[in-house]
Amino acid sequence: MRSGGAIRAQDTPVVVLDRRAEEAGVDGVRCDSEGGAYALGKLLLSLGHRSLAMLAGPAGVSTADDRVAGWRRAMAEAGLAETCPIYRGDLTQPSGSGLTLRAMGGVPHPTAIFAANNLLAIGALNALRQGGRQVPEEVALVGFDDLPTALLTDPFLTVATQPAHAMGRRAVELLLDRLHGRAPDEPRQVVLPTEVVVRRSSGGPLRAQSTVGGGFPVVRPPRT
Repeated sequence: MRSGGAIRAQDTPVVVLDRRAEEAGVDGVRCDSEGGAYALGKLLLSLGHRSLAMLAGPAGVSTADDRVAGWRRAMAEAGLAETCPIYRGDLTQPSGSGLTLRAMGGVPHPTAIFAANNLLAIGALNALRQGGRQVPEEVALVGFDDLPTALLTDPFLTVATQPAHAMGRRAVELLLDRLHGRAPDEPRQVVLPTEVVVRRSSGGPLRAQSTVGGGFPVVRPPRT
């Protein structure tokens, strides 16, 4: 994103979508990424998971940082802040696969994984299946952002969904306000709630299961 000064110098109404925009000094619309990640963490904890891992986006991307913050808050409330690693990478499918291999190489293996966007989740699911792990019977998996409709013929992945249509509508409303001189001088920040959609991938209450071995090499990756 351009710096706030560069954006304002254009003297053109701007609405930033899906990113924090306070420093830019322009209107912004985003979803509650922190709240959605927190809710997913609480869901997995309520199912009995205590060995969990998060696949996150790069530091410095506001939505990625917000999701890390929400996840950490849920883990901290459960007394697990120091034992549940966060693996950062790109928000892509190959990154999801690679980060999952790192996570499953830890001791103990996580019994639940939170992928911070849908591409990371697809990569995680592929890596788990290739490693011989069944989802959710052996590893629960949840994600942020729903999958494209074409991939939902078998509703599977538990997610925190972003209200994409509502975000777009509010962004247009803010922009029209600016264009017609109806907006206040101070920039407006609209944060819309997420919704957790529970499907099969999060599974039921955790049963006793092995967290060592199972087709993945055992390594001790650095934790962030």
